[in-house]
Amino acid sequence: MKKLLILGAGTAGTIMTNHLRRTINLDEWKITLVDQYPKHYYQPGFLFLPFGLYSERDVVKPKRQFIPDEIEYVEAEIDRIDAENNKVLLKDGLQLAYDILIVATGVKTAPDQTEGMLDGDFRS
Repeated sequence: MKKLLILGAGTAGTIMTNHLRRTINLDEWKITLVDQYPKHYYQPGFLFLPFGLYSERDVVKPKRQFIPDEIEYVEAEIDRIDAENNKVLLKDGLQLAYDILIVATGVKTAPDQTEGMLDGDFRS
């Protein structure tokens, strides 16, 4: 059986998982989705929290809720990708082999990486 591994269960990873499970033959392919965080935060809903239109229950949900049952979901932190050997190593020691890898881990802001971002001077 071929292995499709998706890193990241945010918007992109979850959309790809749901799209591909309907597109590929699951008798030939196993899809595994990896993410380190158990909760999904519906960020557009944050705008409505101060006005009482949404509650925390409306914007924070378990990620597993958005992942089909036939998809293997691994909740773990990624240590590194070993591309030469088609493996992803997780912090807990688990190794996941793959035939196809999709990296959808999102972004993390790092203002300290850009000169002037932390001192308030944006006009450089």
